[in-house]
Amino acid sequence: MKKNSIRKTGIVLSAVILFAAGCGQSDSRSSQASVSDQSLTENIQPTQNTQEQAEEMTEISEGADTICEITGYSEYSGENKDMFLKKGDRIAVIAPSSYPTREQTDATIEGLRQWGYEPVEGDHVCDEKRTLADCRADIEKALTDDSIKGIFCVRGGYGGSEVMDELSLDMLKDSRKLIIGYSDITSYHAGWTSAGLPSLHACMSGTFTDLPDECKEAEQKMMMGEIPAYRCSSTEYNKQGSAEGILIGGNLSTFLTVINTAYDCTKKGVPYILFFEDVGENITHLHRYLTILKNAGVLEKAEGIIFGEWTEVPYPLDYDSRGEGFKSISDMISKQILPDINVPVAFGFPAGHADTNYPLLMGEKAKLTVEKDNFTLSWT
Repeated sequence: MKKNSIRKTGIVLSAVILFAAGCGQSDSRSSQASVSDQSLTENIQPTQNTQEQAEEMTEISEGADTICEITGYSEYSGENKDMFLKKGDRIAVIAPSSYPTREQTDATIEGLRQWGYEPVEGDHVCDEKRTLADCRADIEKALTDDSIKGIFCVRGGYGGSEVMDELSLDMLKDSRKLIIGYSDITSYHAGWTSAGLPSLHACMSGTFTDLPDECKEAEQKMMMGEIPAYRCSSTEYNKQGSAEGILIGGNLSTFLTVINTAYDCTKKGVPYILFFEDVGENITHLHRYLTILKNAGVLEKAEGIIFGEWTEVPYPLDYDSRGEGFKSISDMISKQILPDINVPVAFGFPAGHADTNYPLLMGEKAKLTVEKDNFTLSWT
């Protein structure tokens, strides 16, 4: 089994020139965005070394190649059984973070229709000029419409925490609607968990375009209350043991916005298992995020920790601090974050932003068992 997958990335000339000029911000954040690429090319020419460095830039992903087996399914029988879906149910199709393309939205609507549901598109899903109030209106309409039984998010992106900040936990409790999504939808998973409700960390529009069949089937079944049990291959970094607790977490960088909010699910006063994944973050950012959570006591209070996919990580891993170098993100976490965290830890659960994305039931009691050759995850 491969520990890392590496792919070459194309670098456009303007990006190389900005790097050579010492610009430390991307176009979207730079205050010099009005300077055209053409004017830059007229005044600055990249050196041969800069061109060679650009050609050598790569990205790595960890976790996507983990061998994962679904060992069986069990019917959910907890107190929230009424929240799971059945064919014929009306499902709100919304995008409560960033807006999606028309193609993504149509693929979601058609896919849900083929699964036997009645999709209901929100009023502002693909509106490029929509406001925070519009996003809030779409999700509140879905929550308060008694004919809607679930909420399927078309995409993540950014901004979900701003909407979740304005939602009432009482509204979530009263609605009892399943929400499906991941990435920036992490903020909503925290809200649902804080309200005592389950939610599905699962693929969104990609479910109906390029998700592997086994992941797609697992997501379809989980929406209807058939919960999978997983067995995955171990890595050298795993820490053996067994843990039980509600599963919380999601996208690591997004989860930071949850801490100390009204929907901070780490403060429910019940045992929890953490799950984290992320995309496009370099090794120093991931180190910083985990350090923040460690210093806040979030990691040490966990009964167990599951790390998922680290996707599109810039490579080589530029960790220029105290002369330390690391072979992988898992290596960094194991050496820098975990030495004094004495709980079971599993690396490489195949969920996140890679092509493989197995669904996870958030906010419900799970059991993690980490052994030498494999680890298992199931719900009790």
